[in-house]
Amino acid sequence: MRAVKASCPGSCGELFQCVVDGEEFLMSYAIEKKSQVVIGPQTGVMEEELRPKMLQVINELTDQIDFDYTFQTDISVGKGYSSSTADMLSILGAYSAYRHEKVSVPLLTSLCSKIEPSDSVGFSDWTVMNPLNGAIQWQTRWKPKLYVYILEPDQMVDTTTFIRMTDSPLYPADQSKTLLTDFKIACDKQNVQLLGAVATKSALLNNKRLPKPYLNDIIDIVNELGLLGVNVAHSGSIVGILLTEEKLMRMAELEERLSHHPLASYYSLRNLSKIIYDGLQVKKVEEILE
Repeated sequence: MRAVKASCPGSCGELFQCVVDGEEFLMSYAIEKKSQVVIGPQTGVMEEELRPKMLQVINELTDQIDFDYTFQTDISVGKGYSSSTADMLSILGAYSAYRHEKVSVPLLTSLCSKIEPSDSVGFSDWTVMNPLNGAIQWQTRWKPKLYVYILEPDQMVDTTTFIRMTDSPLYPADQSKTLLTDFKIACDKQNVQLLGAVATKSALLNNKRLPKPYLNDIIDIVNELGLLGVNVAHSGSIVGILLTEEKLMRMAELEERLSHHPLASYYSLRNLSKIIYDGLQVKKVEEILE
């Protein structure tokens, strides 16, 4: 039996997150960071260990680890990069293809949601879903060519213990329900300016629940430079500055503004990523790569 490789990208938080009729929805976009799992025939020599949530979720499909595997990731944990979802989808995708030769991203995402609230990074199309059960609310085939400048602090957030939007007295749920409609309009019109406005509004609403240091200052800089907008990890600590390809020429100016602001010492790690549309990728390989 041939080995199978599966990879899933992480995200920079969520483009938006909201509450509609008491139900939570989010939309995550993928970035150039990923988790990867390779599964192959058992040899009896295994030194690697899977992360706890990967072991938990694979138990939804099998109670016996009768295969060899390798696991690699460049996604930071506890910041809002969808690391757990990417990890879990990678092991689920690899196992499903290895054992059953078929992969259902909606099904596997719903399995992830049983372990913890999950993101929509497994889909190659932008997908709005309920993070608590993985149910799909809406999808679009629009794939705008965008970039994100990621601002990462040292601070970590335990998403499993964080109070949900629907339970938080601080979160303005009524104001958030228009985000879903506005996102659909932006996609239907293929209007990136509207998209940026949705992201920024969502970030500001969530700031009442989980404040991001210097968020208003970041938004001011973004507006002054004519960039698209700002999005956040709604249950994490990272912030994303959204840019079109045409605005990449302003990256040097953006970094200059950020580096001379007090926020630079808080968001000490800053890097640019293309927004990608890979979703969960699965393919057969000849042998497990070391």
